[in-house]
Amino acid sequence: MISNKKIIRDIKLVQQFRNILFYELRILDSISLFIFFHFIGLLGVVTNMVGVSFESLVMFLVILAALGAIIFTPYIFYVLIKEKKFGWIIIYFVMVPIPEVIGYFVFKDTLAFEAALLIPLAFFYFYCYLIKYEVDKWFGEYNWHQERMQQKKETEDRLKNVITNEVT
Repeated sequence: MISNKKIIRDIKLVQQFRNILFYELRILDSISLFIFFHFIGLLGVVTNMVGVSFESLVMFLVILAALGAIIFTPYIFYVLIKEKKFGWIIIYFVMVPIPEVIGYFVFKDTLAFEAALLIPLAFFYFYCYLIKYEVDKWFGEYNWHQERMQQKKETEDRLKNVITNEVT
């Protein structure tokens, strides 16, 4: 039998969490496309047409990604606490705020300071990818458990029918 800690406690909340993770990761996909177009040279043509500088566009995307991370983090904690997945909260702190603090102290007097502060943002989105795959596993375990319970109920019902038919 599967242990209780592996079963989803609030299926609607976790489904909503999975959907939000999907959209959160689309931000990362957009940034990746932006970088791709920059490297193949198409972005320069578009930014010249629109009249937006490359630096302004980069700053906008970084702010958008950081804002998404800041807004989404409390919700991540809410879902993980509600589902009693405390290991994922510990992993979050190891992957995001601790590297931020270390990066601040290591790079605070260097030219790479601003770039080093982006590393935790990359770790945050990597964490989102990891947890999205974990949530998919939670659904797999939940569905397996539900199917197992249904099979168990059907078996019990068949046994009751057999016993009832033998008695009469």
